[in-house]
Amino acid sequence: MTDAHQAATTSDHSDNPRRHFLVEAGCWIVGSVVGLFGLASGLVVFFDPLLRKHKVPELYQQDESGAGEGYIRVATLDAIPDDGVPRRFPVIADLIDAWNFTPQQPVGAVYLRREKGEQKVTVFHATCPHAGCSVSYSADHHAYHCPCHNSAFGLNGEKVNRPGKENPSPRPLDELDVDKERLAAKGEIWVKFVNYYTGIHEQKQKI
Repeated sequence: MTDAHQAATTSDHSDNPRRHFLVEAGCWIVGSVVGLFGLASGLVVFFDPLLRKHKVPELYQQDESGAGEGYIRVATLDAIPDDGVPRRFPVIADLIDAWNFTPQQPVGAVYLRREKGEQKVTVFHATCPHAGCSVSYSADHHAYHCPCHNSAFGLNGEKVNRPGKENPSPRPLDELDVDKERLAAKGEIWVKFVNYYTGIHEQKQKI
């Protein structure tokens, strides 16, 4: 074997590892790019519902013109006798999240009260501010009572003390806003239904 041939053979052998490394590195880079592209596409599809504005399907859309944001139709004025006695009504609303739409589900309850000859309606959340139990109205005592921890509230929602029992509620009943324009124009009671944290003095809305 000549020196030149031997040198060429040695050079070919020394280049092989380098060639293999470059090929493997190229394959790894191409594979990574393809994999990242697939991952990015999957993430876009997964997070797309979160980025879109949640809308009520057209089949379930109702005329809410004139109602402020967050207001829910609870009842009509005719459904509330003007005898000053609170009436309990369920709050029914559509539940919408990033992936699901569930129409007409109970989300809570309120008490509606109307005085003699008045068009005004007072609305209280049916949840006790102490520990989140549901209050009931006692016609005998003309007051709201919580069955869990003896909290009691007058017709105006303020705390009242029952004989021999301490009222543990940190605040009065939570009063909710009514859409006065809809009430005056159509006799419909639209309530801005909000849930508040219980067990604290501050009326702080849940997020």
